[in-house]
Amino acid sequence: MNGLKGWFAVLAGLALISCAKGPSEGGASDPATDAAANRWIYSQMIRQYLYNDYTKTITPDYNQSCENFFTGLLSSRPTDNDGKHTGTDNYFYSSMERSGTSKTAVSGKVATYGIEYKCYYTDYSRTYVAARVQFVVKGSPADRAGIRRGDWICLVDGKPIGSNNTSVLRRGGAVTLWVERMEKTMQGGFEIYQTVYEKSVSMDAAETLDVSPVLTDTLIVRGSRRIGYLVYNEFLSEPAGASDGRYDEQLKAVFTDFKRQHINELVLDLRYNGGGYVNTCRLLCSMIAPQSALGQVFCIERFNDDLHALYGETVLRFLPEGEVGGCNLNLARLYVLTGPWTASSSELVINNLRPYMPVKVVGTTTEGKNVGSSEIRSNVYGIVLRPITGRAFNRDYESDYADGFDPDYPADDDDNQDQMLELGDPDEFVLQYALADIAGSPVAATSKADDLLRGPYTPAGEPQPEGRIRGMIFTAPGGTDGPFD
Repeated sequence: MNGLKGWFAVLAGLALISCAKGPSEGGASDPATDAAANRWIYSQMIRQYLYNDYTKTITPDYNQSCENFFTGLLSSRPTDNDGKHTGTDNYFYSSMERSGTSKTAVSGKVATYGIEYKCYYTDYSRTYVAARVQFVVKGSPADRAGIRRGDWICLVDGKPIGSNNTSVLRRGGAVTLWVERMEKTMQGGFEIYQTVYEKSVSMDAAETLDVSPVLTDTLIVRGSRRIGYLVYNEFLSEPAGASDGRYDEQLKAVFTDFKRQHINELVLDLRYNGGGYVNTCRLLCSMIAPQSALGQVFCIERFNDDLHALYGETVLRFLPEGEVGGCNLNLARLYVLTGPWTASSSELVINNLRPYMPVKVVGTTTEGKNVGSSEIRSNVYGIVLRPITGRAFNRDYESDYADGFDPDYPADDDDNQDQMLELGDPDEFVLQYALADIAGSPVAATSKADDLLRGPYTPAGEPQPEGRIRGMIFTAPGGTDGPFD
């Protein structure tokens, strides 16, 4: 098989598998039932939606599908931040789903092959032709099959991935993958990527795995600097349906080990973390922050004007020393690795620690999601709403990052695909920039083939597979633990 050799030099960019685009028409729809459900949806939205001043201007037409009705209540005004609405991006953060159609989480107990990936297309095909592996879950079918970070998956059971078939990389039966690996070479004075490995790989059927948000952690030593490195992929305290806080305990165990190893620097890799629960984010930040920050203001949540008049704003504080189990590292600064999937609670780490310590961003610009949602469920209608209900501020009432956080040290491994080493390898392309700054030795200039890359591109009408942005999940006004009632 000639593989990617013929087309790779005209690679036209990656389609970011990032934001859910809001409701789809995938659920069952009954006109009479939907009309009654729409009345319930409207009552919840005008009360709880952050931008309910817009919703109140809508004359509701209850005689349509719940999906279309819900979408019609959402604001895409430039002054609001329910999703991104530009010439290239058009999606909402607010979402709804019918019972039985929920998204699969990145972490937790999920049926999965254990692959996280990005999809690519060629400028002449305008359809996905390959997926590049971002990481592989240990012990998963993909791990056992020998798939590794940086691999290109070109065919699944002999068929191309296509525009609407990317889910075949997440779960299903036993499959055969065509896998290739690349390296950069010079031809005719131009840099191109060439195939150096190509193989047909058999992979077992997807398995239900308990996938921890703690993907990997390690210690890296640079002179007197003892650097902890942690890849953390979702702010989730436990799998759905559990109540044991096992993922929080795993996170605490990592920091206990970091403290035992006397780390004095931390690189937190949030490139694949699309958000999650604010309380889990508070736990993580309480173990990172200077000890003097414990018990101080961590996050201020503000809701719409109506709810603000009733409840005021919700103030969350860093946990006290006793509640973080002695795991606080009392760090002087933090390095955060970012990418286009870095969003919501991941951005909260950057924004809400900055009043207390320098936070240096390494990678690419983040999503820019300074708002969060609450879950509103109707068992009567079999509908779950997750509208944007609040905006997050730090101690100094700063929340001006709707366009994302730009990196202090730009580093994009999409421009340097031959250097996509395993996460935690000190020579991994993005990590090396953080390590170099810590050690006071700049990274040598790296040649890149950015003229070969364009994008992003998402085929018209395609839902973003599985919605990488998990959202910032707030507690209800007044500080209760459940969703708004």
